[in-house]
Amino acid sequence: MSEWISWRDQQLIIEKIYRSEDAIGSTEKFNAKYQDKIGKLGERELLLNDFGRKLLATGLDSFYLERYIKEVTGKDLNLEAL
Repeated sequence: MSEWISWRDQQLIIEKIYRSEDAIGSTEKFNAKYQDKIGKLGERELLLNDFGRKLLATGLDSFYLERYIKEVTGKDLNLEAL
């Protein structure tokens, strides 16, 4: 069974990436920077693995990305195994 991540959880993870308290503003900033490379995030539900792959493609530190995903979704995702 595939696990999904909601658009809202994506926004909350992006908010943590920017160490912000504004999920919508952080998502807009993130998409402005990375959408040409990975597409827009935080707009529709995605498979968790696909979301993880997109985040990895940004070049951000996988340790922190895994931690933020776990904090928001409660799910462990090993990005290095993707």
